[in-house]
Order: sequence, then structure tokens, then C-alpha cells
Amino acid sequence: MSQQTSNKPTVKLNFKALKIKEKVTNWYVKATESKWTCFFIITSIVQSIIAIVMEIIIVERNENASWEFQVQAQNDTCISYSVDRINNIYGENIIFILFNIFQVWFCFNAIVNQNTIQIITIAVINYLIGIFGIIQIVEIEKWKKTAIENCNLSSFDSYDLQIVSHELPLIILSLLCATLMGFLTWKLYQAFGWNIYKKIGADPKMQGIYRTMLIFVMLLKLDLFFMIVMSIEVCTVFKVNEQGARNLSAPLYVIHAVVTGSLFLLQTLAYRSLNKESHLGTKIFIGMLPLVIADFIMLLVKSTTASKQDSWYFLIIYIISGIIMAILTFIWAIFLLKNFDKGLKKHLCQMNLDVSPYDATSETHSTGTRPGSPIRWAIDDDD
Repeated sequence: MSQQTSNKPTVKLNFKALKIKEKVTNWYVKATESKWTCFFIITSIVQSIIAIVMEIIIVERNENASWEFQVQAQNDTCISYSVDRINNIYGENIIFILFNIFQVWFCFNAIVNQNTIQIITIAVINYLIGIFGIIQIVEIEKWKKTAIENCNLSSFDSYDLQIVSHELPLIILSLLCATLMGFLTWKLYQAFGWNIYKKIGADPKMQGIYRTMLIFVMLLKLDLFFMIVMSIEVCTVFKVNEQGARNLSAPLYVIHAVVTGSLFLLQTLAYRSLNKESHLGTKIFIGMLPLVIADFIMLLVKSTTASKQDSWYFLIIYIISGIIMAILTFIWAIFLLKNFDKGLKKHLCQMNLDVSPYDATSETHSTGTRPGSPIRWAIDDDD
């Protein structure tokens, strides 16, 4: 009896190692399933590497411009204001770098899980990156103009920001990659659409339910960047009870900090509720999202009521994106709740039967699960 007990941890560890190996193998098979999946992932990786390098060069340019300005300026007050604003631009640069890393994971995840909705979204997102490049031009030009006006520093007007050699190549790269991704998206949509058809069947109603689930899962992934990262960014740039364009009273700051922390819990709740088709958990998730939306709207109002000189366009657009994502997630959570108990769980269970780590008998392997144990189902296709 004691020997059987002592063997359990070893069996469990070996089973976990086997599952990890199977998962990695499955990822590799999905990623290399066709030349189109390979091209898609390679394009994403190459684009992100080049974009990150370009962004680092832009950061270096911004540092040089800020240093040159401080050398020429004499007024400590205007220097302080200029430094605060250039620090905001550094924040934009860091977020853009993080977004490119996120984009690689998002692309790989879409291929591995054969999420056609997610793949289509990637093509759209790549065009949005080009728009971000334009925003960077506006922000750095505005910083230079404001710095000259506040410090009466006409000599700094001759400083060349080298927009053509910095931001412009990044915009062109984003648009070219977005166009290429659009072509690859069409090829993958045809292939993955057929795979889903074989798994789900020809029932249009079931396909619609499955598509709703894919959209909801995709929105949760996008929420990681457009809601959680945005909320953390706000916590770092907004000050408490201070004078300036971006400040919050202590109660409002605490409320936002609580909302930011709750976003992690809401993500976990959403996945678990979907995993179990939990009506209660999904209703709690739906009930909490309006509070998040209200918090984001409060931040938007605070950001847009600043003077024209103090306006930070990037943050305003980022907050608006977070509000849109929260609203879309709220709507699709309602759609998802209405689709519970309509047969989707049965289809996914059949595709994702787990072997219990505590029962290595032939009976367990033949059935795919231990008698009496709950069946786990994946919310991302075969992953």
C-alpha cells in the first residue's frame, strides 16, 4: 500500500512530462501544417523583430532630442515640463515594443488553435500599427513645438527629428506586413474553415455557436493588452492629488487600482466559466464589466479635459480602445451565455478527452478518462 502511494508522485510527474511533450509536439505540427502557416508565423516574427529594432532607434532619437533641448534651455520649469512629456512618449515606445511581442504570441496562438476569427483580426491589427506610427510623429512634433514655445527657445527649431528615416520606415513596414498578412489570412481561412467544418459538422446553428465562442476567447486575449496593460499604464502616468494635466484624487486612483487588479480575476473567471459552462460565473463576469467600463470612461474624461497643449493623443486613443474592447467583451459574453447547454460542450469534449494521471491502466487509455472523473474541455480548439 505504501509502495503504491510512493509511486503516485512519480507517475504524476511522468504523466505531466508526457503531456507537455505531447502539447509541444502538437504546437509544432499545427505551426508547420502547411507552407501558409509557416509563412504566417515567420512573417509575424520577422515583422516584430524589425519593428522592435526600429522602435529602439526611435527611443534613442528621442533621448538625444531631449538631451539637446535640456542643454540649450535655461529655465528649470519649462525643462521639467518637457521632460515629463518626453517620458510619456517613452511610455508609448515601450508599449509599442510590448505590443509587438504580444502580436507574435497572438499570431502563434491563432495558428496553433486554428482560430479563424483571430487570424482575421491579426490582419486588421497590423494596419492599426501603421496608424500608431503616425501618432508617434504627431506626438514628437508636438513635444518639440511645445518645448520651443514654453522656453522661448527658437534655436531648437533647427533640430532635425529625422522623421523620414525613423517613423516613416516603421509605417511602411507595418502597412506592407499588414497587406501580406491579409493575403495569408485568406489562405488560412480556407484551410482552417474546412478543418472546423469536419470537427463541428454541417449544422449552421452549431457553427454559429462555435464561432461565438471563438470570438469571445479572442476578445479575452486582446483584453490582456488593450485593457490590462492600458490600466497599468494609467496607474503609472496619472498622479494622485497633484497639479497637472493627468491627476486623480486619491479615492479615484484607489478605485482604478482596484479595477486594474480585478481585471486579472475577471480573466480567470471568464475562462473558468466558459470551461465549465457556468451560468453563475458568466453572469458575475457580465455584471462586473460595466464597472470596468465606467472606470475607463472616467479616465477618458480626465484625459480629454486637459488643455490642448497638455493633451496626450496616444493615451486618449488607448483608453478609447480599452472602452471598445470592454463593450465588445460584454456583448459577446451575453451571446456566449445564451449558447450554454446547446451542445457545444459535447463536441469539444469529444475532441479533448484527458487521460487521468492516477490511472495508467488500459481501461483508462481506451476510454480517455478515469471512470467518474469530470471531463475537461478546451476553449481553444485542440490546444
